[in-house]
Amino acid sequence: MKKIVILLTPIVIIALALGCSKDHDAPTFDVYKKAASPLNVEATYDTVNDAVNITWEMADTSGVIDYMIVVSDSSVFADGTIKDFPTNLDVNSLVQPYASTYDAATFIEADVDSIIMYYTVSAVFDNVTFNNYIGPRAIVDSALVLRK
Repeated sequence: MKKIVILLTPIVIIALALGCSKDHDAPTFDVYKKAASPLNVEATYDTVNDAVNITWEMADTSGVIDYMIVVSDSSVFADGTIKDFPTNLDVNSLVQPYASTYDAATFIEADVDSIIMYYTVSAVFDNVTFNNYIGPRAIVDSALVLRK
């Protein structure tokens, strides 16, 4: 029995050393820092058509398949009621700045006569690095929806 223990001890130690060699590597999120966010987001309310016009620019569109518009009714964006909408824009055929128009009723209840809404845009990536990854949000812009 003593010979078996002496024989198996180095084998077990080597197996543990080889099996646990990567346990000390922490996960990294550096790859996600490379995802770009849209720039110069502007939201304006069109009183004639009761629509919200949203425009933005994107410096690097490689791997972008769509954009996600997110709207909130609170200046502390995450604390409000948040709705998100894909734009379904053909990002390959558009020139900058990108633009999307939504009926105000898409974002706001019909019986609301005036409210300040806050808008932001994120790019949706699909490439070798990201698989349907919604990138970082752009700086938030606001629009006063004033119905008469």
